[in-house]
Amino acid sequence: MSPRKPLWTYTIIPAFVVLILFLIFAINEGFELEWSRFGLHPQEPKYWYGIFTFFFLHGSFEHFFNNAVALFVLLSLLRYFFPTHFIKVMLISIIVPAILTFFIGRAGSTHIGASGAVYALAVFLFISGILRLNRYLLGLSLLIAFLYGGLWWGVFPIEERISYEGHFAGAITGFVSALIFIYAPINPEVQEPTPEFEMEEDEIVDRIGDLWKTNYQVDVRYIYKDDTESNTDSPSGTSPNDDSGPAIPDDEQPKGRS
Repeated sequence: MSPRKPLWTYTIIPAFVVLILFLIFAINEGFELEWSRFGLHPQEPKYWYGIFTFFFLHGSFEHFFNNAVALFVLLSLLRYFFPTHFIKVMLISIIVPAILTFFIGRAGSTHIGASGAVYALAVFLFISGILRLNRYLLGLSLLIAFLYGGLWWGVFPIEERISYEGHFAGAITGFVSALIFIYAPINPEVQEPTPEFEMEEDEIVDRIGDLWKTNYQVDVRYIYKDDTESNTDSPSGTSPNDDSGPAIPDDEQPKGRS
């Protein structure tokens, strides 16, 4: 077996993604570039590039901080439990919610932020844990529900300034992704061992006590005994039905007439 990787190695790529978001936010705020205008403008083809900028732009430090912390945690969990499909699921979670938001978002509005990816990752991990019969992944689902159960309210139009379309698009993306990658391999460190059953040796059936429990047919042999034989006190060599008398010597036989 290969040695287990330290847990911190699963946080390298998530930390790098968060670092990129922080640098973009810091440059935008530090130089007052107002990059928010390059966000996603739904139903406006001339702003097609918003599909790719949607994930990287944030309007305030609070907006950035909330998304950055959630992204780091969710991407680290994704990297640990699904290492072989980490890149695929991450890219899908970034691009697909932006595409869906472009078509279903309110016209005339501008959408920015990584919250669509946050919803996609959270729903993906939650549904994947439920669909698989694995206690570690079920524990992951409970953890996601505990940490991000409040995200559910974000898919409803409660606040006008909140991109509920992006949240809804992310949730749909995560759900469909979980169905698509339902058979994706997971980290061997969290795979449950396959139970092994030992075959017991065939036991000899007790034909007297346990035969009635089985459906086997048993061959029965009948031994017929002659009823004419009986055990009596008759002398040896004689039979009670034997009419012949005792043997008489020849010289004592009566002589017949000639």
